[in-house]
Amino acid sequence: MRTGSLRALAQRLETTFVGRCARSFIGLQGIDRALVLASQAFTALIPILLLVSALAPAGDRDVISAAFIGRFRLTGGAADAMRQLFAHSGSSAVGLLSGFLLVFSGISLTRRIQRMHHQAWGLEPRTGVGHALHAGLGLAALLLGIALLYVARALVGPLPFSDMFLLTVSLLTSFLLWTSLPWLLLDRRVAWRRLVPAGVLTSVCTTLYGIASTVYMPRLLETYSRRYGLFGVTLALVGWLLAIAFIVVGATAVAAELDRAPEPWAQRIRGRLGMAPPDSGPAVQRTDLGNARRLQTAVPQEPAYRGEE
Repeated sequence: MRTGSLRALAQRLETTFVGRCARSFIGLQGIDRALVLASQAFTALIPILLLVSALAPAGDRDVISAAFIGRFRLTGGAADAMRQLFAHSGSSAVGLLSGFLLVFSGISLTRRIQRMHHQAWGLEPRTGVGHALHAGLGLAALLLGIALLYVARALVGPLPFSDMFLLTVSLLTSFLLWTSLPWLLLDRRVAWRRLVPAGVLTSVCTTLYGIASTVYMPRLLETYSRRYGLFGVTLALVGWLLAIAFIVVGATAVAAELDRAPEPWAQRIRGRLGMAPPDSGPAVQRTDLGNARRLQTAVPQEPAYRGEE
């Protein structure tokens, strides 16, 4: 009797919005995907950023280490270990093959994010030059967003009430990044407004995590650098990227589920964003990413909402 009640409760929870979001996250293989994205982000983005700093003027060659030190407010041994990790010989000479491999590695990262968005939104991936071009544009948007955050911190830092300004700028920059990046990676087949919830959710969660990381990361980096040296600093940075990857994957699953949710409150949100008329009750068909079951909701005979451009 108890087993039957628990099973009925589990089935009931599975049909709720939260249950469907959890099922979508599992269907995206969220844990494995976050691990892969975090590790590839470290091996792809960090070398590209180091290449950018190597090509910078002589007085700004330590821009990457300075950015991390300022971001986590590091001092003492942790700051020294961060400088040592990102130290380079000072030579800006880069071979053609090395540069190509770095760009290819970065595009490989955005291609993985691209496949995640296609799966979450139930779209078949396209082939051809345009599809690869959007992945390259996604890498450019990602690097541009990181650069804007760094420039904003450098400009706003000396101002009064700099923490409040930094918080606002971080939210706006993250929102633009995590709205435009999926739009590009989805080959512009999903209307920009439909991606606003993903941008809002990702920017808010990453900003809050950024605030939390300034509390625990200095102590963590100090401890890891003392125990394990440079490997400990690398381990801490990969863990930091892993948490961000979890946020990105989870926000993608929730936003895609919100886009097709039949609940009235979800329809009202879509209506206010111009995604669909409020309370219209369009036909909703979703693909269960976990076991490929299809669920349909009974609605009036109206044209199904698509929203793609």
